[in-house]
Amino acid sequence: MKSVKYGIHILLFSLSPLLSNGQSAIWEYLLIAESKNQYNHRNKASVINKDNRMKIDELSSTTELYPIVTAGNEWDGLRNTLQAEGNMTNYNFDKDSVRFTFRELYTRFSWKDRHHWTVGKKRLDWGTGMLWNPTNFYIQKDPFRTQNRLEGIFQLNYTCLFTAGSLEVYVFPEKKTKDFSYSLRYTYTGERIDASVSFLEYARRQQIGYDISYGGDRFTAYAEGVFRNYSRSYRVGKEGGLIPPRNRAARFYSEIVSGASYTFNASSGARLEYRFREDYLNREEVADFKKYLPLNSIIYDPVSVGKHTLYASAEIKDMYDRFNLQARIFFDLFSNQLIVSPLFVWKKDNFQIEFSSVIFADSPAVFKSQTTLLLSCHF
Repeated sequence: MKSVKYGIHILLFSLSPLLSNGQSAIWEYLLIAESKNQYNHRNKASVINKDNRMKIDELSSTTELYPIVTAGNEWDGLRNTLQAEGNMTNYNFDKDSVRFTFRELYTRFSWKDRHHWTVGKKRLDWGTGMLWNPTNFYIQKDPFRTQNRLEGIFQLNYTCLFTAGSLEVYVFPEKKTKDFSYSLRYTYTGERIDASVSFLEYARRQQIGYDISYGGDRFTAYAEGVFRNYSRSYRVGKEGGLIPPRNRAARFYSEIVSGASYTFNASSGARLEYRFREDYLNREEVADFKKYLPLNSIIYDPVSVGKHTLYASAEIKDMYDRFNLQARIFFDLFSNQLIVSPLFVWKKDNFQIEFSSVIFADSPAVFKSQTTLLLSCHF
């Protein structure tokens, strides 16, 4: 209800200049419907989920609706735009599980296509990494999804566009003024190279970030990283004890993502991505983590618990992008977590089918495999 109440206030505030001008220059709407059906093959030998203590169903279903509305008006160089994206989710067709939230709800005022002021809940699209974006401090993508409709964060933003770049200033309000977060980000945009640097004051902690990308005709490469004096991960102490993130905030930690992709021809290509997280487990800590499971299972991440993670993929598709076949591999160099995931995508007009399987090769894994059929359609 808080999300809906907050949305009504933003909606009325955003519509006021549109109504006063009497005519809307922009009116667009889109409805996206998704049905995710999943078979979970549980790993009965997993100490993390012994005797299915997590109460995971073998079959699960999630239905989601995304109503998206864009409205706007322009008068003498001043443009006002309202963007609203809702999300209605239902789990396993249970009527009591239905919930509604706003993924995005913001208004933007633009002057001469150079100065932009944004107020409301909006996604942060930071970083060049395909799977992992350490510069995006708020929320991360699902590495197994081809489409990620992430939730936005409430913000006040001013953006100034230059000939070859932009300057962005953010304020992220909280209940108490002293807990406000702030960010500055400068982006350079060139013919082949894009780069940005950012500074973030988040919950009284600091983060310095950068990203750079090169786009060639066939070859692309990118790198992204941060230095921050806070952590969100637990570490393993003596005899398997947990060291919480708040006890490790006295120094700066680095997180780096780098990757490259190569297009062989119009129908095939490959990608490689590497992630390093300084504040995650080293080899000795991984051994202690596994030794004292399930006491420290809060640390467990199905993709990677160690400092170093590799991702590789190869794809084949038709020239019109009607179908796409991918083979994806995730590997943790310290914990030896291995995931193999084939993916098939078929598109026809406004309809899309995704069929994928995620196969887990490490013994602590909760699942042996997860097989998913995702149907989506937009109107």
